[in-house]
Amino acid sequence: MQNFEIKARIKELQDQLAQVKSEEDILHVQLRNRINEVKEVQSRRDELNRKVKELSRKPKEILEDRKEIWDDIKETNRDKKKIFSMMQPYLQRIGELRKIRDAYNSASRGTLDKLQDQYDSTMTSLMGSDINLKSELYLYGLLFDIRDRMVLKREADSVHTEIVRIKEKDLSCFNRELNGMEDVIGQMKERSHEELETAKSFWSERDSIREKAQKEHERFLEINSMIKDIKRDIGRKKKERRGIINRIDDWRKEFKKSHGQRVESDKARRLEEARKKYKRGESLSLDEMGLLLESGELK
Repeated sequence: MQNFEIKARIKELQDQLAQVKSEEDILHVQLRNRINEVKEVQSRRDELNRKVKELSRKPKEILEDRKEIWDDIKETNRDKKKIFSMMQPYLQRIGELRKIRDAYNSASRGTLDKLQDQYDSTMTSLMGSDINLKSELYLYGLLFDIRDRMVLKREADSVHTEIVRIKEKDLSCFNRELNGMEDVIGQMKERSHEELETAKSFWSERDSIREKAQKEHERFLEINSMIKDIKRDIGRKKKERRGIINRIDDWRKEFKKSHGQRVESDKARRLEEARKKYKRGESLSLDEMGLLLESGELK
C-alpha cells in the first residue's frame, strides 16, 4: 500500500474519530442535563415525602388526643352512673309517693277548689231549703262523701308536696351535677368531632401530596433509566473511539514499515478480512479464496 493511500486511510479515520468525539461530547452534555434534572426531581420528591410523613404524624397525635377525650367521657359516664345509683332511693320513694298520690286523686275525683264549691253548695241546699226527709238524708250523705273526698284530696296534695320537696331539695343537687356533666360531655364530644374533621383534612392533603410524590418518583426512575442509557451510549462511543485510535496507530506504524513489511501486513489484513467473510458465509473473491487456500483454512 502506497504512502498516499495510508495517509488517506489515516485522514478518514481521523474524520471518524472527530465525529465520534463530537457525538460523545453531545452525550456528556445530555448526561449532565439529565443528572441535574434528576437531582431536581429527587429534591422535589423527597420534600413531598417529608410533607407526607409530617401530615401522617399529625393525625396520629390527634387520634391519641381523641382517645384521651373518649377516656374522659367514659370516666364521666361512670361518675354519672354513681350519681344515678345515689339517686335511686329518692327516685324509688318518688315512685311510691306517686302511686299513693294518684290513688288519692282517683278517689277524690276533683280538685280541692271544686270539691269545696260542691261542699258549700250542698251545705247551702241542706240548710236553706225546705226539703223532705229523703232529700235531706241524701244531701247529708252527699255532704259526708264530699268531705271525705276533700280529705283524700288534701292527702294527695300533701303527698305531691312531698314529691316536690324531694325533687327540689334532695334531688336538685344531683340534677345540677348531672347537667354539668352532660355539658362537659357535650363539649368533649364537640371537640372530638372537630379533631376528627381536622385529622380527615390532614389525611386528604397527605393523599394528594403522596400522589404528587409518586409522580415525581416515577419521573425520577424514568430519568435514571435515561441516564443509564446515555452512560451505555457513552461507553460504546469510548470503545469506538479507542478502536479508531488504535487503528490510526496501526496505520501510522504501517507508514513507517518497509515495502516488504507492508506487503506482508497487507496480505495479513486481506487474509483476516477473507476469514471473517468466510465465517459469515459471504461470497469470496478469487484473491480471498487463494489466501484462504494458501493458509490452509479452505480445502
